[in-house]
Amino acid sequence: MGVQQVRLSETVRYLGDEALDGLVAVNYGHNSFLESHAVFVLSGVRPIGESAVVVDLSGASTLIVTPAWDAERATKLSHTSKTVGTDDLPGTLATVLGEHRIDGRKLVSVGLSTLAQGLAKRIEAALGGNSRANELFIRQLARIRSPEELAASQRATAIAEQGYAHMLTCVRPGLHEYELAAELYCEMKRLGAEDNFLLMSASQHNLAVRAAGGRVLDVGDIILSEITPCYQGQFAQICRTTVIGKPTPVMHEKYAILQAAMRAGQKAAVPGASMRAVTAAMDDCFRASGYGDYCRPPYMRVRGHGLGITSDLPGDLTAESDTRLEQGMVFVMHPNQYIPETGYLMCGEPVVITPDGAKALSARVAELDSVAA
Repeated sequence: MGVQQVRLSETVRYLGDEALDGLVAVNYGHNSFLESHAVFVLSGVRPIGESAVVVDLSGASTLIVTPAWDAERATKLSHTSKTVGTDDLPGTLATVLGEHRIDGRKLVSVGLSTLAQGLAKRIEAALGGNSRANELFIRQLARIRSPEELAASQRATAIAEQGYAHMLTCVRPGLHEYELAAELYCEMKRLGAEDNFLLMSASQHNLAVRAAGGRVLDVGDIILSEITPCYQGQFAQICRTTVIGKPTPVMHEKYAILQAAMRAGQKAAVPGASMRAVTAAMDDCFRASGYGDYCRPPYMRVRGHGLGITSDLPGDLTAESDTRLEQGMVFVMHPNQYIPETGYLMCGEPVVITPDGAKALSARVAELDSVAA
């Protein structure tokens, strides 16, 4: 039984436990590496427009996609009992709910809060206005990667690493940031990336990372790269720091703090550990080096975060999060940090939680890389 069939079966079990007739999951047509995509989790399809999945207590399920002409592609991929294409999602949803004989008073919805307000109101009307929301259900349902999803995450990581290796061969003074970003993006598409979120910027003293712009690269620049390709619905992210020319001894010294924090975080991230405790293990490395005051915004944001599109759990890796880690969870761990002597530096890997801690999916963990000027 495939992962979608398993999750559909678990959804039916949930409906029975909660004395519900059915579940409606919706998505607004965007695949974000920071969000859970409920329609994809239940159907295995990433629609190009607004969409919905209906599951009833008997186990029957229907995927509804827009625009109508996407039905042929979606039908071939979907693990639901039925697939319907439409140009009127609310109207078709009302029809499908009738076919499933779902009482709107015994209905749970997921994803309505992500929709545009006008569409959300029309869908709420189609649901009868009495449904209850459970935004956490799908995130919890898909919080552990299946073997197939883990393999896809590993492939996405390999694409990120190979793309970065190609990028290093392209770096030279006089190149625009956007030209370098294009080289990386196109190489990852060639390697099979379905999507990519990319931040890449350079400076002699970075305050943070940003999207590539028109800046011309120069000797002594520190290039920051947050590389996030998607493969078979699984995003993976690596964070890298590259110097044009020879890094100074101070750069090596400070980058070693980030590497130590990464190792400390991996060691602390065992099943049952809280995100708060893992964050503290990483922050302690900066405190020991005299940078305790910098372990907060705006000098850093988070020490890692979940990776969509199945589930964004365990969420952000922060000093406030009490979320507990579970074996098989996948997320990115990155002790990225602003340090006064060098500026912002990046170091991060996608990891999977094992009994021995967080195992990096990358073949080569982050180093302070350099290219000849």
